[in-house]
Amino acid sequence: MQQVIQTLSAYIKEQYNAELDKQDNIFESGIIDSLGFVNLIGFISETFGIEFEPDDLIEDNFYSLERMAQFIGQKKE
Repeated sequence: MQQVIQTLSAYIKEQYNAELDKQDNIFESGIIDSLGFVNLIGFISETFGIEFEPDDLIEDNFYSLERMAQFIGQKKE
């Protein structure tokens, strides 16, 4: 899980020149807007080989780096 968090963190830093703690809320931080969210979904899909279902695209699965890593782990099981 730590490697996934590091990969996501590196993406955020590269794309948005921002750093987040693993538990920071990405939506409240103002770093990622709706277009950024679409780009993040694309990055996760390509990087981790995840195919998203419509029910997956809820804020609870993406609000922090830690939660995204947990979600990715669940999808890969």
